Amino acid sequence: MLRESEDAMARAGDARRAADALALALEEAGFDVGREFPLLQATVSRDGTPTVEVGHLVPVVAERLADLIARAASSDVTVEGLPD
Repeated sequence: MLRESEDAMARAGDARRAADALALALEEAGFDVGREFPLLQATVSRDGTPTVEVGHLVPVVAERLADLIARAASSDVTVEGLPD
C-alpha cells in the first residue's frame, strides 16, 4: 500500500512539473497564463496516468497558440525533452 502511495505521488509530481513547464513556456511566449489558461492544472487520471489539463480556450487564444506552433515548426524549431 505504501509503494502504491509513493507511485501516485511520483505521478502527481510528474504532472505538476509538466504543467509548470508549460505555464512558463506560455508566459515566455507572451501569454497571460492566469487569464488565458485559467484551468491549466496537473492531474492524475482515474487509471493513474499523470495528465496536464489545459482547459477551455477562447478562439483568439487558440489561434495565437496555433500561430506560435506553426511559426516554430516552419522555423525548424525542434522540441527535445525538458531537462529534469
